[in-house]
Amino acid sequence: MHALQSPRLRRAGALAIATAITSTTLIAAATPAQAHPAGDRAVSAGSTWLKAQLTDGLVVGQYEEFIYDDFGLSADVAFALDAVGGQGSTVEAIADAVAPKVTQWYDSYGTVYTGSAAKAIALAQIAGADATDFGGQDLQTVVEEHVAMDAPIVGRAQNEGETDYQPPYSPIDSLNVISQSWAARGLAGQDSVLADETMSFLLDQQCNAGFFRASLTADKTNHQQGCVDGTDKASIDTTALAVINILDTPGASTRAKGAAALAATWLKGQQATDGSFTAGGAEGYNANTTGLAGWALAEAGHDGAATRAATWLRGLQVADLAPCTTTLTLENGAIAYKAEDLVPARTAGGIVPTAEDRFRRASAQALPALAYVPEGAGALGLSAPTTAVEKSAVTVSVTGLGAGEAGCVSFGSQAKPVTGTGGAVDVTFTLPAGAATHTFRLTTLAGSSSAIAAATVTPVPAPSPVPQVGTLDVPRVVKVEGRKFTVLLTCEGEVACAGKVKVKTARKVELRSGKRLLTLAKRSYSLTPGGEKELVLTLTKPGRKLLSDGKVKVKAVQTVPGAERSVTKFWLKAARG
Repeated sequence: MHALQSPRLRRAGALAIATAITSTTLIAAATPAQAHPAGDRAVSAGSTWLKAQLTDGLVVGQYEEFIYDDFGLSADVAFALDAVGGQGSTVEAIADAVAPKVTQWYDSYGTVYTGSAAKAIALAQIAGADATDFGGQDLQTVVEEHVAMDAPIVGRAQNEGETDYQPPYSPIDSLNVISQSWAARGLAGQDSVLADETMSFLLDQQCNAGFFRASLTADKTNHQQGCVDGTDKASIDTTALAVINILDTPGASTRAKGAAALAATWLKGQQATDGSFTAGGAEGYNANTTGLAGWALAEAGHDGAATRAATWLRGLQVADLAPCTTTLTLENGAIAYKAEDLVPARTAGGIVPTAEDRFRRASAQALPALAYVPEGAGALGLSAPTTAVEKSAVTVSVTGLGAGEAGCVSFGSQAKPVTGTGGAVDVTFTLPAGAATHTFRLTTLAGSSSAIAAATVTPVPAPSPVPQVGTLDVPRVVKVEGRKFTVLLTCEGEVACAGKVKVKTARKVELRSGKRLLTLAKRSYSLTPGGEKELVLTLTKPGRKLLSDGKVKVKAVQTVPGAERSVTKFWLKAARG
């Protein structure tokens, strides 16, 4: 496994029943129209659980009696939350917590772990912090000073002062290909003069079949510093992280993108029929490896393979939905490393302390892939007959659940678990004697809703649809022609889309009034359900001035009252010629 406390949420509530005199009316619980697909429900629950694992912005680990700040895993949580979007404040909080202690992460007892320093650079970058003054440390210089510039290891990132743990304590360098990928990504994001060499050395670790090996050549004097086909073994974890880091590298070269595409194709060929991936050896199929591979495949555009991985991962996500099941309700959203890890948790009524680390690492590495679970058809909700005879069997129809998604439908003291199929799922209940208006309730990982129905034979009108924002479809780099640039907006689902889109700098920029986020463009829009339009935005005067200095990373924030905001990150670049 690779390392990629607020109160936990309690989901409870009572089913409402109101009595009448002359008739029985059946009304499904009031359920708002869903602005997010089934994958967003899984991701939201996972994000909530992960954030609950933070203590003052950090994951606190324990080894035997030793309690420590786990900076690597804290960063993994930040990368996962950044990948799923909408979690900027938590990402910044993690970076702010790591910054004053960053030397404890990469400089340990006289050993400089350059891969950790490079990973800290990437953390600073996604949080909009300055990697050259991160907790008072110039991380860019730290990494650059540990990149070799002499043959045959030009571009190789190196640890300094490291020795073996066993006598005679010989000098070693355990920096591996994953750390090299962090160095390549981090330095590129800093526009370092060593970015090309570091990336080139990383790409040399790719074998002809497409995979990346796990370890660098131990002998730094050997002229062969790249993969040796037929000798070096494949590593799914390393290959997946290399793909993710290359594709998240600003301005990655054509060669680097081609390497990532080849590696993703190789990854796709390693997927089992059930969607999972194995790290090999005794570990076998697990959520860490499957999560990283699914994440990488999604980044590379292999949506079908990513969906198969996400489907397998959802089977390991805790979804104890009250009142159907309550054993692990407080752990809802957590992702187990393996299915057998859920057994002792259910026996104990919660994740035992010795297993917390496995759940945290699995959840951090699998969370982004969960966004690709199959979506359900239509909005999430319930429908029931408007009238029925007392003591008769009635069928309630559940819509909007994705294939494999857990749900719980309850009515009075009756509660029945349901599993989504991608279409409508029917659940049958037996009514009690007497005329009454009854309310049914649907619970998913997104929560639940219920309503008290009046004693009437008139059907309760459907709730007004909750507005939703559109979906932005933009490339990694958007060109600005003159003062204008164009983004594609689509409106998914059955509810009209409307709102405002405001394009801001992804990180704070230096202005006369101090450092702050700068608004580059904004515009309102409206779309009919299923529609799409090209939205033309005009740069503000400060935006044009900022863009004249080169490419700018931005985030498009979409808002509409009553709906969760949506954040999309990309780069703006002035068109040349």
